[in-house]
Amino acid sequence: MITTAQAVAAIRADYSPRESAASVVCQDLLAALKEADLPARIESRGGLTVCAVTPSDARIVVASEESLPERREVLQSWHVAHVPEDEPGAAWRCTVYDSKADASRIRADRDDLAIASLIAAVRAHLDACPRSVSGAVK
Repeated sequence: MITTAQAVAAIRADYSPRESAASVVCQDLLAALKEADLPARIESRGGLTVCAVTPSDARIVVASEESLPERREVLQSWHVAHVPEDEPGAAWRCTVYDSKADASRIRADRDDLAIASLIAAVRAHLDACPRSVSGAVK
């Protein structure tokens, strides 16, 4: 049986050049999600996003206002959603974190755009959300 981490590794091996470049730009975010036991990958359907698999097999989708920019220095905010699958018209959608509401903090944290805050919000959401059947993230 293939593990989620092995499946993510196989997907990363098939990245397009654009996705490969994005994985370098977002390597700190990908590492933070992995450390939180949320294996993540770059998605490029309709724009760049980071998509992580939750313990209940739902998805955490990280973007900006629309999608992630290809250059980190122009990233202005994080927008994080919890969805059953990474498809348009999903049965439900929870907004987990939107850093644009606190733009002054983001400008103060330009080095990482508050990735620690993003991960903390995801953990808190998954702990509280009734759709997170298998429980909390470590």
